[in-house]
Amino acid sequence: MRRALLALLALLGVVAAACTAFDFPPPTASSSDAAPETALPDASVEAGTLSAYLDTNDAARLCAQLFQCPRLADAIALSIALPVDTPSPLGFSACMDWVAGPIDPERIGLTQQRALLAAVAAATTCQAAGAALPVQPADAGATCGLTCADPTDLASCTAEAGTFLVPCTPPYFGQTGACFADDAGALCVSTGACTTGLSCANEAQTLIDCLPPTNASFVSYDCTLTARSCAVLSKSGLADCVLPGHNTAPCPLHDRRDACDGTSVLACAGGLTAQTEFDCFAVGRTCSVSTAGDARCVATTDTCTPFDADQNQCTGTTKISVCIGGVPSSYDCATIGKSCVPGGASQTAHCG
Repeated sequence: MRRALLALLALLGVVAAACTAFDFPPPTASSSDAAPETALPDASVEAGTLSAYLDTNDAARLCAQLFQCPRLADAIALSIALPVDTPSPLGFSACMDWVAGPIDPERIGLTQQRALLAAVAAATTCQAAGAALPVQPADAGATCGLTCADPTDLASCTAEAGTFLVPCTPPYFGQTGACFADDAGALCVSTGACTTGLSCANEAQTLIDCLPPTNASFVSYDCTLTARSCAVLSKSGLADCVLPGHNTAPCPLHDRRDACDGTSVLACAGGLTAQTEFDCFAVGRTCSVSTAGDARCVATTDTCTPFDADQNQCTGTTKISVCIGGVPSSYDCATIGKSCVPGGASQTAHCG
Protein backbone atom coordinates (compact mmCIF):
# COMPACT_ATOMS: atom_id res chain seq x y z
CA MET A 1 0.00 0.00 0.00
CA ARG A 2 2.75 2.42 0.98
CA ARG A 3 4.67 1.92 -2.32
CA ALA A 4 1.63 2.66 -4.45
CA LEU A 5 0.80 5.69 -2.31
CA LEU A 6 4.27 7.12 -2.72
CA ALA A 7 3.86 6.81 -6.48
CA LEU A 8 0.46 8.47 -6.37
CA LEU A 9 1.81 11.34 -4.28
CA ALA A 10 3.34 12.55 -7.55
CA LEU A 11 -0.04 12.28 -9.27
CA LEU A 12 -0.94 15.95 -9.51
CA GLY A 13 2.19 18.07 -9.59
CA VAL A 14 2.05 21.83 -10.01
CA VAL A 15 1.62 22.73 -13.65
CA ALA A 16 4.79 24.32 -14.98
CA ALA A 17 5.01 28.07 -14.77
CA ALA A 18 4.74 29.29 -18.33
CA CYS A 19 7.64 31.17 -19.83
CA THR A 20 7.52 34.53 -21.53
CA ALA A 21 10.16 34.17 -24.25
CA PHE A 22 8.67 33.70 -27.71
CA ASP A 23 11.94 33.54 -29.64
CA PHE A 24 11.44 30.23 -31.44
CA PRO A 25 14.53 29.27 -33.47
CA PRO A 26 14.26 27.85 -36.99
CA PRO A 27 12.74 24.36 -37.18
CA THR A 28 16.18 22.81 -37.71
CA ALA A 29 17.25 23.74 -34.17
CA SER A 30 17.18 20.98 -31.57
CA SER A 31 17.34 20.77 -27.81
CA SER A 32 20.16 19.14 -25.88
CA ASP A 33 18.13 15.95 -25.38
CA ALA A 34 16.90 15.74 -28.96
CA ALA A 35 17.55 12.81 -31.25
CA PRO A 36 19.64 13.34 -34.40
CA GLU A 37 17.91 15.54 -36.94
CA THR A 38 15.41 13.65 -39.11
CA ALA A 39 14.40 14.79 -42.56
CA LEU A 40 10.77 15.83 -42.81
CA PRO A 41 8.48 13.81 -45.08
CA ASP A 42 7.75 15.23 -48.51
CA ALA A 43 4.29 16.55 -47.70
CA SER A 44 2.43 19.83 -47.72
CA VAL A 45 0.96 20.53 -44.29
CA GLU A 46 -1.47 23.39 -43.84
CA ALA A 47 -3.94 24.18 -41.09
CA GLY A 48 -7.26 22.49 -41.73
CA THR A 49 -5.94 19.76 -44.06
CA LEU A 50 -4.93 17.35 -41.31
CA SER A 51 -6.52 15.89 -38.25
CA ALA A 52 -6.99 18.23 -35.27
CA TYR A 53 -8.36 17.85 -31.77
CA LEU A 54 -11.34 20.10 -32.55
CA ASP A 55 -12.61 22.14 -35.47
CA THR A 56 -11.96 25.87 -35.39
CA ASN A 57 -15.26 26.89 -33.80
CA ASP A 58 -15.13 24.29 -31.03
CA ALA A 59 -11.48 25.16 -30.44
CA ALA A 60 -12.48 28.81 -30.06
CA ARG A 61 -15.19 27.82 -27.57
CA LEU A 62 -12.68 25.83 -25.52
CA CYS A 63 -9.98 28.50 -25.63
CA ALA A 64 -12.51 31.16 -24.62
CA GLN A 65 -13.34 29.00 -21.58
CA LEU A 66 -9.72 29.23 -20.37
CA PHE A 67 -10.06 32.98 -19.96
CA GLN A 68 -13.29 32.65 -17.97
CA CYS A 69 -12.56 29.63 -15.79
CA PRO A 70 -9.64 29.77 -13.31
CA ARG A 71 -7.43 26.65 -13.35
CA LEU A 72 -9.31 25.00 -16.23
CA ALA A 73 -6.11 25.01 -18.29
CA ASP A 74 -4.31 23.27 -15.41
CA ALA A 75 -7.05 20.64 -15.28
CA ILE A 76 -6.69 19.95 -19.02
CA ALA A 77 -2.92 19.62 -18.67
CA LEU A 78 -3.26 17.29 -15.68
CA SER A 79 -5.89 15.21 -17.50
CA ILE A 80 -4.33 14.67 -20.94
CA ALA A 81 -1.00 16.56 -20.73
CA LEU A 82 -2.06 19.13 -23.35
CA PRO A 83 -0.29 22.45 -22.46
CA VAL A 84 -3.00 24.77 -23.76
CA ASP A 85 -1.87 27.72 -21.63
CA THR A 86 1.86 27.79 -22.41
CA PRO A 87 3.69 30.05 -22.57
CA SER A 88 2.51 33.03 -20.54
CA PRO A 89 0.68 35.31 -20.68
CA LEU A 90 -2.31 33.13 -21.43
CA GLY A 91 -2.66 33.38 -25.21
CA PHE A 92 -5.74 32.82 -27.33
CA SER A 93 -3.75 32.16 -30.50
CA ALA A 94 -1.41 29.74 -28.69
CA CYS A 95 -4.41 27.78 -27.40
CA MET A 96 -6.02 27.73 -30.84
CA ASP A 97 -2.79 26.39 -32.33
CA TRP A 98 -2.74 23.48 -29.87
CA VAL A 99 -6.40 22.57 -30.19
CA ALA A 100 -7.16 23.30 -33.87
CA GLY A 101 -3.67 22.74 -35.30
CA PRO A 102 -2.54 19.49 -36.97
CA ILE A 103 -2.32 16.40 -34.74
CA ASP A 104 -1.16 12.88 -35.55
CA PRO A 105 -4.33 11.05 -36.71
CA GLU A 106 -2.84 7.81 -35.33
CA ARG A 107 -2.27 9.28 -31.87
CA ILE A 108 -3.12 6.71 -29.21
CA GLY A 109 -6.36 7.60 -27.41
CA LEU A 110 -7.15 10.46 -29.81
CA THR A 111 -10.88 9.68 -29.92
CA GLN A 112 -11.11 9.76 -26.13
CA GLN A 113 -9.00 12.93 -25.85
CA ARG A 114 -11.16 14.65 -28.46
CA ALA A 115 -14.34 13.71 -26.65
CA LEU A 116 -13.08 15.24 -23.40
CA LEU A 117 -12.06 18.49 -25.09
CA ALA A 118 -15.35 18.64 -27.00
CA ALA A 119 -17.25 18.30 -23.72
CA VAL A 120 -15.27 21.19 -22.25
CA ALA A 121 -15.96 23.29 -25.35
CA ALA A 122 -19.70 22.55 -25.13
CA ALA A 123 -19.98 23.45 -21.44
CA THR A 124 -21.94 26.58 -20.60
CA THR A 125 -20.52 27.11 -17.09
CA CYS A 126 -17.07 26.80 -15.53
CA GLN A 127 -18.38 24.10 -13.21
CA ALA A 128 -19.62 22.04 -16.15
CA ALA A 129 -16.35 22.55 -18.04
CA GLY A 130 -14.31 21.28 -15.11
CA ALA A 131 -16.66 18.36 -14.46
CA ALA A 132 -16.15 17.16 -18.06
CA LEU A 133 -12.51 16.30 -17.28
CA PRO A 134 -10.96 13.38 -15.36
CA VAL A 135 -9.04 15.88 -13.20
CA GLN A 136 -11.36 18.64 -12.04
CA PRO A 137 -10.69 22.01 -10.33
CA ALA A 138 -12.23 22.05 -6.88
CA ASP A 139 -12.50 24.32 -3.86
CA ALA A 140 -9.52 24.09 -1.54
CA GLY A 141 -9.79 21.83 1.45
CA ALA A 142 -8.60 22.50 4.94
CA THR A 143 -5.19 20.92 4.31
CA CYS A 144 -3.19 20.07 1.22
CA GLY A 145 -2.18 16.55 0.23
CA LEU A 146 -4.03 13.46 -0.93
CA THR A 147 -7.35 12.91 0.81
CA CYS A 148 -10.71 11.32 0.13
CA ALA A 149 -13.27 13.98 -0.74
CA ASP A 150 -15.90 11.27 -0.38
CA PRO A 151 -16.00 7.45 -0.84
CA THR A 152 -15.65 7.71 -4.62
CA ASP A 153 -13.49 10.80 -5.19
CA LEU A 154 -9.83 11.51 -4.54
CA ALA A 155 -8.79 15.08 -3.73
CA SER A 156 -5.25 16.27 -4.43
CA CYS A 157 -3.99 19.64 -3.28
CA THR A 158 -0.75 21.57 -3.55
CA ALA A 159 -0.16 25.09 -2.31
CA GLU A 160 0.77 26.32 -5.80
CA ALA A 161 -1.81 24.54 -7.99
CA GLY A 162 -4.75 24.38 -5.60
CA THR A 163 -7.16 21.50 -5.16
CA PHE A 164 -8.24 19.05 -7.87
CA LEU A 165 -10.85 16.33 -7.64
CA VAL A 166 -10.19 12.98 -9.32
CA PRO A 167 -13.18 10.60 -9.47
CA CYS A 168 -12.18 6.98 -8.84
CA THR A 169 -13.50 5.96 -12.27
CA PRO A 170 -12.33 5.70 -15.87
CA PRO A 171 -10.96 7.37 -17.88
CA TYR A 172 -8.29 8.51 -15.43
CA PHE A 173 -8.25 5.19 -13.64
CA GLY A 174 -8.36 1.92 -15.52
CA GLN A 175 -11.21 0.54 -13.41
CA THR A 176 -13.79 1.96 -11.05
CA GLY A 177 -12.67 1.87 -7.45
CA ALA A 178 -13.23 3.44 -4.06
CA CYS A 179 -11.20 6.07 -2.25
CA PHE A 180 -9.20 4.62 0.61
CA ALA A 181 -7.31 6.78 3.10
CA ASP A 182 -4.84 6.06 5.88
CA ASP A 183 -2.28 8.10 7.79
CA ALA A 184 -0.08 8.36 4.69
CA GLY A 185 -2.71 9.75 2.34
CA ALA A 186 -5.32 8.37 -0.03
CA LEU A 187 -5.71 6.10 -3.06
CA CYS A 188 -8.39 5.07 -5.53
CA VAL A 189 -8.40 1.32 -5.01
CA SER A 190 -10.07 -1.42 -7.05
CA THR A 191 -10.56 -4.93 -5.67
CA GLY A 192 -9.50 -8.15 -7.36
CA ALA A 193 -6.54 -10.51 -7.61
CA CYS A 194 -3.42 -8.99 -9.15
CA THR A 195 0.19 -9.82 -9.88
CA THR A 196 2.84 -8.50 -7.51
CA GLY A 197 4.40 -5.26 -8.73
CA LEU A 198 3.53 -3.27 -11.84
CA SER A 199 1.88 -5.06 -14.75
CA CYS A 200 -0.30 -4.43 -17.82
CA ALA A 201 -3.94 -5.28 -18.48
CA ASN A 202 -6.68 -4.70 -21.06
CA GLU A 203 -4.45 -5.25 -24.09
CA ALA A 204 -1.72 -2.90 -22.88
CA GLN A 205 -4.10 -0.02 -22.17
CA THR A 206 -3.96 -0.16 -18.38
CA LEU A 207 -1.10 -0.01 -15.90
CA ILE A 208 -1.83 -2.06 -12.76
CA ASP A 209 -0.10 -1.33 -9.44
CA CYS A 210 -0.80 -4.32 -7.21
CA LEU A 211 -1.05 -3.53 -3.50
CA PRO A 212 0.78 -5.80 -1.04
CA PRO A 213 0.64 -7.77 1.12
CA THR A 214 -2.52 -9.59 0.01
CA ASN A 215 -2.40 -8.89 -3.75
CA ALA A 216 -6.18 -8.56 -3.64
CA SER A 217 -6.46 -4.89 -4.53
CA PHE A 218 -4.77 -2.50 -6.94
CA VAL A 219 -4.59 0.98 -8.42
CA SER A 220 -4.94 1.15 -12.21
CA TYR A 221 -4.20 3.94 -14.70
CA ASP A 222 -5.45 4.32 -18.27
CA CYS A 223 -2.26 4.91 -20.29
CA THR A 224 -4.17 5.90 -23.44
CA LEU A 225 -5.44 9.11 -21.84
CA THR A 226 -2.01 10.60 -22.50
CA ALA A 227 -1.34 8.77 -25.82
CA ARG A 228 0.66 5.95 -24.24
CA SER A 229 0.39 2.20 -23.90
CA CYS A 230 1.44 -0.12 -21.10
CA ALA A 231 4.64 -2.13 -21.59
CA VAL A 232 6.87 -4.31 -19.44
CA LEU A 233 10.36 -2.82 -19.44
CA SER A 234 13.19 -5.22 -20.18
CA LYS A 235 15.64 -3.75 -17.67
CA SER A 236 13.39 -3.70 -14.62
CA GLY A 237 10.81 -6.32 -15.53
CA LEU A 238 8.16 -3.86 -14.32
CA ALA A 239 5.49 -2.18 -16.41
CA ASP A 240 4.99 1.49 -17.16
CA CYS A 241 3.01 3.77 -19.48
CA VAL A 242 5.31 4.45 -22.44
CA LEU A 243 5.14 6.10 -25.85
CA PRO A 244 5.56 4.19 -29.12
CA GLY A 245 9.26 3.54 -29.70
CA HIS A 246 10.24 4.34 -26.10
CA ASN A 247 11.16 2.11 -23.17
CA THR A 248 10.70 4.59 -20.32
CA ALA A 249 8.00 7.03 -19.23
CA PRO A 250 8.31 10.43 -20.94
CA CYS A 251 9.07 12.30 -17.70
CA PRO A 252 10.56 9.75 -15.26
CA LEU A 253 11.38 12.44 -12.70
CA HIS A 254 7.75 13.66 -12.76
CA ASP A 255 9.11 17.09 -13.60
CA ARG A 256 7.33 20.06 -15.14
CA ARG A 257 8.63 21.25 -18.50
CA ASP A 258 8.15 21.35 -22.25
CA ALA A 259 11.02 20.37 -24.51
CA CYS A 260 11.94 18.72 -27.81
CA ASP A 261 12.64 15.01 -28.02
CA GLY A 262 13.92 14.75 -31.55
CA THR A 263 11.04 15.83 -33.78
CA SER A 264 8.46 15.42 -31.01
CA VAL A 265 7.21 17.86 -28.38
CA LEU A 266 7.73 16.50 -24.88
CA ALA A 267 5.06 17.80 -22.50
CA CYS A 268 5.47 17.27 -18.77
CA ALA A 269 2.66 18.81 -16.74
CA GLY A 270 4.01 17.34 -13.52
CA GLY A 271 3.07 14.14 -11.73
CA LEU A 272 2.91 10.43 -12.41
CA THR A 273 0.52 10.48 -15.34
CA ALA A 274 0.38 14.00 -16.82
CA GLN A 275 3.16 13.43 -19.36
CA THR A 276 3.21 12.76 -23.08
CA GLU A 277 4.78 13.58 -26.45
CA PHE A 278 3.29 15.07 -29.61
CA ASP A 279 4.68 13.57 -32.81
CA CYS A 280 5.45 16.50 -35.12
CA PHE A 281 7.02 14.26 -37.79
CA ALA A 282 3.70 12.45 -38.27
CA VAL A 283 2.17 15.70 -39.56
CA GLY A 284 5.12 16.78 -41.67
CA ARG A 285 6.60 19.08 -39.04
CA THR A 286 9.40 19.12 -36.50
CA CYS A 287 9.88 20.41 -32.94
CA SER A 288 11.29 23.82 -32.15
CA VAL A 289 11.99 25.01 -28.63
CA SER A 290 12.48 28.55 -27.41
CA THR A 291 15.36 29.56 -25.18
CA ALA A 292 12.87 29.61 -22.31
CA GLY A 293 11.87 25.99 -22.90
CA ASP A 294 8.52 26.23 -24.69
CA ALA A 295 8.18 23.68 -27.49
CA ARG A 296 5.93 23.58 -30.57
CA CYS A 297 5.53 21.69 -33.83
CA VAL A 298 6.69 23.96 -36.66
CA ALA A 299 7.58 23.80 -40.35
CA THR A 300 9.87 25.80 -42.61
CA THR A 301 6.78 26.84 -44.60
CA ASP A 302 5.13 28.50 -41.56
CA THR A 303 4.38 32.17 -42.07
CA CYS A 304 3.52 32.97 -38.45
CA THR A 305 3.75 31.78 -34.85
CA PRO A 306 1.09 32.27 -32.15
CA PHE A 307 3.48 34.67 -30.41
CA ASP A 308 4.07 37.20 -33.18
CA ALA A 309 3.34 40.85 -32.39
CA ASP A 310 0.39 40.89 -34.77
CA GLN A 311 -1.26 37.91 -33.06
CA ASN A 312 -4.13 38.17 -30.55
CA GLN A 313 -5.12 41.55 -31.90
CA CYS A 314 -8.76 42.64 -32.06
CA THR A 315 -10.10 44.09 -35.30
CA GLY A 316 -13.37 45.84 -34.70
CA THR A 317 -15.50 44.34 -31.96
CA THR A 318 -15.53 40.67 -32.94
CA LYS A 319 -12.47 39.61 -34.97
CA ILE A 320 -9.14 38.40 -33.57
CA SER A 321 -5.90 37.43 -35.32
CA VAL A 322 -4.72 33.85 -34.76
CA CYS A 323 -2.00 31.56 -36.12
CA ILE A 324 -2.99 27.91 -36.49
CA GLY A 325 -0.49 25.42 -37.87
CA GLY A 326 1.75 28.22 -39.07
CA VAL A 327 -1.02 29.87 -41.10
CA PRO A 328 -2.29 33.35 -40.09
CA SER A 329 -6.01 34.06 -40.14
CA SER A 330 -8.69 36.22 -38.59
CA TYR A 331 -11.29 34.48 -36.44
CA ASP A 332 -14.71 36.07 -35.96
CA CYS A 333 -15.74 35.57 -32.33
CA ALA A 334 -19.32 36.37 -33.34
CA THR A 335 -19.42 32.89 -34.91
CA ILE A 336 -19.64 31.46 -31.39
CA GLY A 337 -21.73 34.32 -30.01
CA LYS A 338 -18.86 36.28 -28.47
CA SER A 339 -16.91 39.48 -29.05
CA CYS A 340 -13.18 40.20 -29.03
CA VAL A 341 -12.05 41.20 -25.55
CA PRO A 342 -8.83 43.29 -25.36
CA GLY A 343 -5.94 41.74 -23.45
CA GLY A 344 -3.90 42.84 -20.47
CA ALA A 345 -0.75 41.97 -18.54
CA SER A 346 -1.89 38.46 -17.56
CA GLN A 347 -3.69 37.40 -20.74
CA THR A 348 -3.98 38.32 -24.39
CA ALA A 349 -7.03 39.47 -26.26
CA HIS A 350 -9.54 36.66 -26.71
CA CYS A 351 -13.07 35.70 -27.62
CA GLY A 352 -15.24 36.34 -24.60
